[in-house]
Amino acid sequence: MPPSEISDSASREREASQLALIHRIARLVAENIPLSERLRQIVRLLREHLGCALVACASIDRGSGRFRCEALDTELPSDVHIGYGRELGSGVVGEVAANGRTLYVADVALHPNYVETLPGTRSELCVAMRHHGEVMGVINAEALRANAFGTDIDLLETIAEQLAGMFATERLNREQSQRLQLLGMLSELSRTAIEADGLDEVLLRIARFLRERFALESVGVLLVEGKQPRLRFKAHAGNSVFHGRCGGDWPESLGVIGRAFRSGQSQYVADVIEDIDYVLGNPAVAAEYVLPVRLRGKLIGLLNLEASDPQSLSAVNRQMLDALAEQIAGAVHLAATNERLREINRLVEEKSAALGQANRHLREANRQLERLSHRDGLTGIANRRRFDEALALEWGRALRHGYSLALLLLDIDDFKSYNDSYGHLAGDDALRQVARALNEALGRAEDCVARYGGEEFAVLLPQSTLADAEPVAAHVAQAVARLALPHAASRAAPYLTVSIGVAALIPQVGLDALALVTRADGALYRAKTLGRNRIESAPTTLALTAT
Repeated sequence: MPPSEISDSASREREASQLALIHRIARLVAENIPLSERLRQIVRLLREHLGCALVACASIDRGSGRFRCEALDTELPSDVHIGYGRELGSGVVGEVAANGRTLYVADVALHPNYVETLPGTRSELCVAMRHHGEVMGVINAEALRANAFGTDIDLLETIAEQLAGMFATERLNREQSQRLQLLGMLSELSRTAIEADGLDEVLLRIARFLRERFALESVGVLLVEGKQPRLRFKAHAGNSVFHGRCGGDWPESLGVIGRAFRSGQSQYVADVIEDIDYVLGNPAVAAEYVLPVRLRGKLIGLLNLEASDPQSLSAVNRQMLDALAEQIAGAVHLAATNERLREINRLVEEKSAALGQANRHLREANRQLERLSHRDGLTGIANRRRFDEALALEWGRALRHGYSLALLLLDIDDFKSYNDSYGHLAGDDALRQVARALNEALGRAEDCVARYGGEEFAVLLPQSTLADAEPVAAHVAQAVARLALPHAASRAAPYLTVSIGVAALIPQVGLDALALVTRADGALYRAKTLGRNRIESAPTTLALTAT
């Protein structure tokens, strides 16, 4: 076989392998399993495909200015482990996490910011996972040979796009869960305070509640008392020498507590060793948060929270604590002012009504979230998840009734070059215009147009044969061409064009919907290989294909 044919064959095999990997990862992204398990399987698949020493996936915590390893696959000893992290900007991973740009280091010995975590590493490829311009995390691959990843950059960037959407969805779900958790805490804290007998017991219960719920080393509650305002240490829960200060005054010039009292502002210390005002009460403490407790704008006390694990005082937890501080202020006032009990009860009833309203809003938000989860955030058309659901539904329906199901897979030609030439904002706008053109080109309500991934779109045509689908494909291609979006870097035309793969099947027992996708994808590959800006149909098979 001539060398050129061997090279072409190897290139086709590599492309087929990459496409299969992308499909496997896409299925994992859509699976309803914990994020950690999805990431574990994804980094394993990546390392097996790349044949490298290590693949890791890290998330980014902008609040702390650090990245954190969420998944790792390697068979060699490494400093990296799940939970491992460093400051943004530190090392190759930190550099990409900070600036959001892919970084390929062909020889790590020549890169000034390289940090060795896997002995023997010679080359490293790090790709940012970007979602609507925000860096959600990074994929990092390391090899024991130099220049190991020269042909893998596009592949990892494609996969990074898939994972970015998964991270964004996971964050949205987590935020919803945190809102529910906060509502539960507000209700529980109210019950805790109401059931207590007297102010001292209220404060002690609050301290214990916060320490337990946020896994803290110690919690102190201080109140502002007297005509000449002074701080009095009223309650404590946990491990600290300050337990003995309960009932006594706290000097306003002492420690982070005094600083918060003087300024009237929250004080967060991520590393107590670095803070000159910190007063040692427990050597296990790593972070401290002091926040004001205000009643109708007036400072009535302080909460002093100390943690051995800084994650206990993460940005999310501090937000929840700030919200809880308002509830604590009401509880303290309730216990201290018996003569205003009736008025306080009215406020509690209002809080309960507000809580019910918040629950109703949350339910509506959840319903809205369910609707939005089926829409692509950029283009507004159906997303991959909705397409997969529609394909499974129509496949089952066609199997029961014996009719044909057709699928178009479209890919914008040379879209990476378009982004490079006109910028990602223009690329996003082009994706939106193409999606709108596809939607408008179809005439049936039952047809499903979806963004399949990146610059790829899918059109599902129920009760359609190959003969039905091919004119639709031509109409769709014309609709995109009529947009007349200039594309000087295209190898197909001076304007934006699409390549389309068409397939149709009559579902049978023993086949699944992936067979239809595979045939359409193969036809799309031929369209791209034969020059782009064209339509190719999957070959007909009498036993399986509707003609």
